[in-house]
Amino acid sequence: MKLELSDAVAQLILRINDPLFVRAVLSGQRRSLQPEYVRVDIKPVMIKDELKFQIVGSDGKKDITKNTELDFDFQALFLSGYSNLQVDTTTESYSVRISKKDQAIAGLSKVKLTRELSHNRQKQRMLPESNQIFKALEMSDMLGRIKPTKMDKYKQVDEFLRLMNQLIDGQLSDQKDISIVDLGCGHAYLTFAVQEFLKNKFQKVSILGVDERVDSKEHNEKVAIKLKVQSSFIAAKISETPNQKVDIAIALHACDTATDDAISWAVKNNAKVIMAAPCCMHQLQTQIKDSPEPWALLTKYGLVKERLIDLMTDSLRAQILKLLGYKVDIVEFIGGEHTARNILIRAVKSDLPALEIDKERYIQMLNQWQIKPYLANLLAQELKTTAQI
Repeated sequence: MKLELSDAVAQLILRINDPLFVRAVLSGQRRSLQPEYVRVDIKPVMIKDELKFQIVGSDGKKDITKNTELDFDFQALFLSGYSNLQVDTTTESYSVRISKKDQAIAGLSKVKLTRELSHNRQKQRMLPESNQIFKALEMSDMLGRIKPTKMDKYKQVDEFLRLMNQLIDGQLSDQKDISIVDLGCGHAYLTFAVQEFLKNKFQKVSILGVDERVDSKEHNEKVAIKLKVQSSFIAAKISETPNQKVDIAIALHACDTATDDAISWAVKNNAKVIMAAPCCMHQLQTQIKDSPEPWALLTKYGLVKERLIDLMTDSLRAQILKLLGYKVDIVEFIGGEHTARNILIRAVKSDLPALEIDKERYIQMLNQWQIKPYLANLLAQELKTTAQI
């Protein structure tokens, strides 16, 4: 039976919304169209006593699963390029084949099927993949699932939010308003995620994203308009960011000394919380020519020397923050399979005086290795005033 394509799709959607709906399958490829998945399977599932649709898209290698509300709009999915469409209820199977001339040929047959409403439990995320920001940032597909090429980025953002939430619950939960500055924000994946995550925790969330590239600023402002959120962005070097009130300063993978610029700016602006995930580091590498014994045992190997000095750089950053009255820890914020740069420095302002043993260890290390961290130069006045170093 030949139908107008729109009429055929309407019949498919009518059956998906039928209380007897069992499953739907989308497959094949229409001429001149490229659907996002090789095949899509749809079925009803019961989650916490609530009926939802489970949509599974397969790219031929792995499955991407999404659970949606019952008001999900299937029309765009059905018209996205599949040539074979089928919806089954417990009593009938309605199929549509779309010809090369875009004609819909429908068929109806009797079946006997059973509805199965079980589902697989999915990991709880800080922001669900279907959140509007990931669509606006072009990280998710039309099913509201993160694209495979963006999954590592999504997992980094998710874990960053998880670790940030731990600090907020312990330090800032009694505030009504909160201010965030993202130093080196790039295309603002983390910036918008932080704002979205915090909007239900505080009455007002002030966001500033800083990146020296003008095209990043313009891109981020367009995304903010699309999302209808009040986020500010400036094109400037981190070191030239205007002074202002900040509760949480964040820096995700700011390269080399840009991480030091971010930490320095946060300290000078009395940030209550600092979260910095360093990227490549070269500044100390260029300073160390000879290693104090017995460290030459390690530094004679180029790769080991590089990794050792990277760890020294982050340890010294943490120690400087500790000397300036912050409680500091260094944690792994995402597994090494997702990024090679997986260290996160977390610092919470406490105003506790620096211990003499911490000063002694810091000075001894600088003297033994004959080094001067870039961050120490940036915060020389603060170290002199607060820690008498």
